[in-house]
Amino acid sequence: MGFLEQIKEIPIVDYADRLGFTLVRKGKYFSIKEHDSVMIDTIKNCFWRNSNGASGSIIDFAIEFKNYSGAKEAMGAIAFMYGINDGKPATVKYNSIPKIEQKSTADKSENEKNNSLMLPEKAKNNRKVYRYLYKERCIESIVIRHMAAKKMFYQDVKGNCVFVSNGFACVRSTVGNFSGDVSGSDYRECVYIKYKVKADTLIVNESVIDSMSLMSYFVKTGKRYDDYWYLSLCGVNKLASLYYHTQNDTNIKKIILALDNDEAGLKATDTAFSELKNMGFDENNIVIMLPTKGKDWNDTIKEMKKEETKIG
Repeated sequence: MGFLEQIKEIPIVDYADRLGFTLVRKGKYFSIKEHDSVMIDTIKNCFWRNSNGASGSIIDFAIEFKNYSGAKEAMGAIAFMYGINDGKPATVKYNSIPKIEQKSTADKSENEKNNSLMLPEKAKNNRKVYRYLYKERCIESIVIRHMAAKKMFYQDVKGNCVFVSNGFACVRSTVGNFSGDVSGSDYRECVYIKYKVKADTLIVNESVIDSMSLMSYFVKTGKRYDDYWYLSLCGVNKLASLYYHTQNDTNIKKIILALDNDEAGLKATDTAFSELKNMGFDENNIVIMLPTKGKDWNDTIKEMKKEETKIG
């Protein structure tokens, strides 16, 4: 299958959902609550907009609602979101027919959202996960305790670390490099960590480990980590979650992009920076904060730990 065919195969309803639109069923079609003149045919995977006559494929939908300059830019953004590269299958799973709920996601309680998650069974204690985070990942104990108090992680019966947020969860192996999202996760949410009731700065990381590592970096450098909100994307292909939260949390005035210092992370940083500017963010309030040592923020605090051990 060619690159163009792969792009056009992605369901418009899934793409619209990831952009933060609220899908509404209208007979055999779907519409979106925010633009009710839009109709989406899931069989033909096309849309039309009665208010201005716009219509076409997912590429045309992207141009219409994301204001891309043309098909090339729109296709590049869609391919990046779904992990399509060099003709390889998409790395991000998508759904042909969305699950329409009686309540909007915003109206649901955290318990209601989490009940839809296929969460792994809990172990009797979190000892293995605590040891993994503190010993192997060099996370500061105060950060681990704070996250535990917020009930944002637990140990499953297989000894994995399960991170849980509002309607989203992911699993991280404490042995090896396995990681994955839990079935039923809301990809608009990802792992959203709020400490204070209100904060004007959101820090974006690729993983929860990176978010906790950056918090630890702040502790080590004498700064307050709980003055910020954190968004852990659990990958680089979920930037739609960043756009969703910045649109819904009007307190956020400043974004710190603290993604990995590698090809994928730098590409995601550039994409996010441009998109946030298009959304109306002052570019002076979009800060890029690369790891000071290594590829990611966990590498940074590991190196800092080594240096502390040498000095000690």
